Amino acid sequence: MPRPVLDLVTARRWAMTARLLLGAAREQIDALNVFPVADGDTGTNMYLTIDGALDYVRGQFEMGAGTDRLKDGMTLISRGMLLAARGNSGIILSQLTRGLAEAVDPDVAHAGPADVAAAFEAAARTAWDALASPVEGTILSVARAAAQGARAAVERGRPVGGAGPLEVADVVTEALTAARAALARTPEQLPVLAASGVVDAGGAGLVLTIEALESVLRERTPGSNQELPEWWGDRPGDGGFASRGPEGGQECATAGDHHGTDPDGAVEVMYLLTGSDPERAARLRTNLAQVGSSVVVAGGPEEFRVHVHLDDPAIAVEAGSLAGSVTEVVLTSLRDGHAHPDELPDESPAGLAVIACALGEGVCELFTGSGAIVVSGGPRRRASAGQLLAAVLASRASRVVVLPNDADTAMVALAAADEARTLGVEVDVVPTRSLVEGIAAVAVLDPEGEPDFVVEGMREAAAAVRTGALTRAERSAQTPVGPCAQGQWLGILGTERIVAVDDEVLPVARALVDLLWGPDIEVVTVLLGEAADDGVEAAVTRALRDRTAAQEERGDQVEVVTLRGDQPTYPVLLGVE
Repeated sequence: MPRPVLDLVTARRWAMTARLLLGAAREQIDALNVFPVADGDTGTNMYLTIDGALDYVRGQFEMGAGTDRLKDGMTLISRGMLLAARGNSGIILSQLTRGLAEAVDPDVAHAGPADVAAAFEAAARTAWDALASPVEGTILSVARAAAQGARAAVERGRPVGGAGPLEVADVVTEALTAARAALARTPEQLPVLAASGVVDAGGAGLVLTIEALESVLRERTPGSNQELPEWWGDRPGDGGFASRGPEGGQECATAGDHHGTDPDGAVEVMYLLTGSDPERAARLRTNLAQVGSSVVVAGGPEEFRVHVHLDDPAIAVEAGSLAGSVTEVVLTSLRDGHAHPDELPDESPAGLAVIACALGEGVCELFTGSGAIVVSGGPRRRASAGQLLAAVLASRASRVVVLPNDADTAMVALAAADEARTLGVEVDVVPTRSLVEGIAAVAVLDPEGEPDFVVEGMREAAAAVRTGALTRAERSAQTPVGPCAQGQWLGILGTERIVAVDDEVLPVARALVDLLWGPDIEVVTVLLGEAADDGVEAAVTRALRDRTAAQEERGDQVEVVTLRGDQPTYPVLLGVE
């Protein structure tokens, strides 16, 4: 018999099973990327989103923040998925859980069919609304079809081909059936998918996630009957947080008693932070110093011991989750008066800060030299919403501008901005789709200027740049200008339109420059990546010289600025203004 309800245990098993299935399929989903460039990481992003969510939940449960209510449990998982979300596909995945958390009544022990249909609809609606130019034949189409399938089941009021009462499993089955059909149609909607003989990667990951939920509800999935991990506290009545002091068993504050009157903090929190790096650890220390005292973040380069005194331990554990994986949480009451706090840093909030995603030593230096705070993020290593949120909070600024510098980080940046606004920080996302757009934006940055004027100037500067790239094909594929073979040079207009293919870089560079050129060109920025050798630089210089010479003969001067960015994936990025 299928499970008639979606309760908290089932929801937990779904999260674990989805991680299992996405982990097994992440490379296959990545390989569905039709763009023959080494930046396709949809499967990896979706896996890291749910994997990070479970790490977040583990940290909360180690602190003792257990719950027996479905809504609270789904809210906890949803929060973790949002903070861990990477790439647009990761954000859409997190919305499915958020939709369910918001649809469920706080007092019910399980979700009903209508709740599940509402969750699918909320996920689809949020995904479509988040993109300025949504495209059919992507994960968006699959999400909408799943919602329509779920709603059709609820409106019918009975299973397909059956007369019995409608169960949650029936709703999910119809959502899955509709999602699979929509996924199969994606090549009909996007010619580039048809040319490569594949379906949409994000849609495939979403279908797999829905399959995980349906399999758990039908009790027939690999691993669905496995024991929940010990840290997940699958026992009734284990809510609140338990004591785990250095002596073991020392009574600490209870779930409803976190807000003490001790100005130095009522609770000492210690934990192990793994999977981090010095950059994120430094931001964690800054964040904790704003909410607590006696802050220590020591160790490295990937493992850190964290210590802080504050009233609400959940704040410290969540801050750690933005920087890595939290384990070995120890909570000790400080109401005996023996706390020895350090002084908080005497820092006034900054006026305007800029957070920029970037990879490559040279690029990072360019951004930091312009006054921006860099978060490591780019192709194959995209930043999560939690990492961007941590950087925003660590900036101590009352207003922050985020530059994603990557089309697949746009929704992540918007999600981080939304979270920061709930904490009182005004955040603007300038939707830069490439590093050269981001460089143009920070070039006009005036931290002392009037914020609205500065932000608008950055938007205009980024929008005025026409971009292109030179790189090598990672694999054979069909392109709009014919087939390409692994290792051939590709000219890319914007971020995804392949306009030239050749064995040699010079003809590709010339074709790309010709398409980028126009009578109004004043500045050309050349950003050289880690794979750009002297031959590549010479070819780009020659292609540009042919164009600038002709324009200068007419009396129009063009400034060519060549910078060493050391960015991966793209040996050359071009921007014309």
